[in-house]
Amino acid sequence: MNHEERGMHEFACTLIQTAGLKLKLARKQSVIKVREKTSQMDLVTEQDVLIEKFLVEEILEKYPGHHILAEESHGLECYTGVSHTEASQDKVNCDRDAYTWVIDPIDGTINYYRFGKDYAISLALYRYGSPVFGLVYDVANNVIFNGRHCEGALMNGARLNILPVRQERLNKAVVSMSLRTMKEFAGLGMDVLGMLSKVQAHRYIGCASLELCKVANGEYDLFISSNVYEWDVAAARIFLEQRGGIFILGRKEKSSFPFGKLLVAAYRSPSIWEEAWDHLPQCVRDKFIQ
Repeated sequence: MNHEERGMHEFACTLIQTAGLKLKLARKQSVIKVREKTSQMDLVTEQDVLIEKFLVEEILEKYPGHHILAEESHGLECYTGVSHTEASQDKVNCDRDAYTWVIDPIDGTINYYRFGKDYAISLALYRYGSPVFGLVYDVANNVIFNGRHCEGALMNGARLNILPVRQERLNKAVVSMSLRTMKEFAGLGMDVLGMLSKVQAHRYIGCASLELCKVANGEYDLFISSNVYEWDVAAARIFLEQRGGIFILGRKEKSSFPFGKLLVAAYRSPSIWEEAWDHLPQCVRDKFIQ
């Protein structure tokens, strides 16, 4: 990072902590209002909207020339006044030629309003489409996962080493995959239970950014999802890669960039990924960018 970007990083660290405090206080002091967006599994609370608004306003006040891609507003109207449906593909691609902040105000909304844990705020900065830094704030546990491109990873300010490449096979793996992903892959002909019966354990907490951080820290060995978006993974993938993990993605609908669903996988052991790869449907393999 250059000097200016270090200032942006310090600003972002303070901002994300302030947003986390607001979320904690809101859960203690008020009744959480929730509604469905696309299904009973895709929810939004009043706090999702308010925290996103807070983050966007603070960023644009400090950096008025920067762009925003955010979950609840779908990005473009935050800085151009153009609605998502009116935006052209060319205008979206132009965003890659400047600083762009990618925001998920609450990753794990169901966890936030039902349990008060296992949710996170994700905030990433990209320039020319390349990562600068990514912050994932596990609010309930007060842990900030901090990845700075080419400068390593930190947790709550403590520097972390790059973890060695693991050589374990699938039978020693802890694998994370959601029910929605399993259902989709099964519908494409994959023997999902056949693959999962070979692993050591299956875990899933319902927060993609924290799942990726668990892969980064060696708690999980493999994460696969077909139901995430740019804002779910933009920050966590930087932390993962700065710890030596591998992140790959495919776009389910390339024409929908940057708003469409992604196929993503994260792992530490190439051997585990190779075995899992053999179980994936061919149409899924074709969408992954190798």
